[in-house]
Amino acid sequence: MSSASGIGAAPELVECFAQAVTQNDLRVIKVSIKNEALVESGKWNKQGDFMSDYAHIVNYVEDNVPAYLLVRLDSASGSEWLSISYVPDNAKVRDKMLYASTQSALKKALGDYRFKDSIFATSKADLTTDGYEAHQRHVNAPKPLSAREEAMQSIRAAEKAAGLNKYQGAGERRSHAGSAPVGFKWTSEAEDAVKDLANREGCSKLVILSVNTRDESLVLKQSSRDVSPNQLASFIPSSEPTYTFYLWSRQRNGEDLNSISMWHLSTMTIPNLVLVFIYCCPSGSPVKHRMVYSSGVVSVVNAAKGMGVSVAKRSETSDPEDINEAFLQQELSNTPSGSSTPVSGERVAFAKPRGPPRRR
Repeated sequence: MSSASGIGAAPELVECFAQAVTQNDLRVIKVSIKNEALVESGKWNKQGDFMSDYAHIVNYVEDNVPAYLLVRLDSASGSEWLSISYVPDNAKVRDKMLYASTQSALKKALGDYRFKDSIFATSKADLTTDGYEAHQRHVNAPKPLSAREEAMQSIRAAEKAAGLNKYQGAGERRSHAGSAPVGFKWTSEAEDAVKDLANREGCSKLVILSVNTRDESLVLKQSSRDVSPNQLASFIPSSEPTYTFYLWSRQRNGEDLNSISMWHLSTMTIPNLVLVFIYCCPSGSPVKHRMVYSSGVVSVVNAAKGMGVSVAKRSETSDPEDINEAFLQQELSNTPSGSSTPVSGERVAFAKPRGPPRRR
């Protein structure tokens, strides 16, 4: 089999390795490139266990001459090998290029599956027992994770700490707030503050909740009364995600009362009270927090519904400064700027598309 360099394994090398596989007494086979072919250039039998024999590996190579070393590992099958590509820094440039581009061809010619591990050495210092142990520690070390993978790992660890087994997801956790599955454990303060929204006394109420990511519990961050829509931005944090329940006491004027009939307010008994849920996730929030909060929006709203608190509109923003009276009006009407929505009950004629032109 030839490589990218055009160099292939000599038949004598293939036969030598095949015999070594069947005979368990050989420890090392040295392979060199000679006359544009991979050939066997030295063999050494076992003298002891793998590590004691490996201590002599450095004696089988020269300071400035590249070579391959095929070393038998001490395995149960006896047919697992270590491939060492020794290309010293002070070797000739042409030799370094040839050995670097031929290594994969060598293993393919002898059977990739037989080589359990590979080492690339650039000096004799890399071929010591200390160097091999350092290589093993590197191979067995945990692989580096991306930011998203680290966040998911933290979430799984939190779920495990909360008592979830591998067959359960976050939706299986149950809160004392109700019997329906929810994503977070509610603290009593958070639960009482949200339940208080059901007592509609004709005044605006604000409840801001946050997640304790250490145990994924939902905690009360702030509860206030008589907060106007244009004051919301000063209450909602701009550095961390939050869940906000805002019971808006609208003015009783003709325009509002005409438009309020367009909205479905569920169990609302006072027509000028509107309950809005706002999920605010600033763009600078940590990745883990963004993932935890975004996955819990639906569960939080459903849990509130289980407490007798129905949300008329669910909104989302990344900047608290966006939240004001105009924002709420826009969200509640669900009408983009510059467009109009037909009044409830008004039928809009469907424009039938034109068919293809007739052939003449």
